[in-house]
Amino acid sequence: MKKPKSYRKTLDRLKVSNLAGRLIRDIERIIPPDTDLFHETVILTGAPKATQSLRYLPFNRQIHADGEVTTTLSLVVLFNNLRMERFFLCGFRERLSRLVFKFSFNVMDRFIRAIRLDHRLLRIMATATGEFSIMGIVKRDEIQRKRFYKRRCRFIYPLLLIPVNDPDSQSYLIEFERRQTIGKIKIPLIPLYRKGPPPVHE
Repeated sequence: MKKPKSYRKTLDRLKVSNLAGRLIRDIERIIPPDTDLFHETVILTGAPKATQSLRYLPFNRQIHADGEVTTTLSLVVLFNNLRMERFFLCGFRERLSRLVFKFSFNVMDRFIRAIRLDHRLLRIMATATGEFSIMGIVKRDEIQRKRFYKRRCRFIYPLLLIPVNDPDSQSYLIEFERRQTIGKIKIPLIPLYRKGPPPVHE
């Protein structure tokens, strides 16, 4: 049996760079991206190996303020699209995953698990036009003003950067992000948040 080649051999630096640049452009639907920061992060990491389903990205963060809304974005994971059909959780592994992550406060693990439980999303990734996809985590802090008071809200959700061209797939990615959104409301006088409703779908 032939030893599988790694992505570092099958995907040269230029190809990784071109696909990363294409994916990063889609960040514009959230904030104007710091293209140099995110591009360098992906290039330095390199694509996942042929035997890896994912590869974690080193620390990166962009903060964007617009009036009373502050958005923080970090790109956290590269997914190997060629392995996504085998990434699906089912049977015992699904039950174990639900049990383990039920008590997890790690939002990155939560979002990765949600991807692994969504067969349609994995199929979109597996048939994408590029060999890898990127997941980011968005944290949006905003002030909601009512007549007599103001409320500080926080929304956390995944950002999926997947090389797809058809509108149906793109719409499904955005719907997935919306469904995974975690809503929180700041507790007055102390720097903590309690669970709150997700944002209204626009």
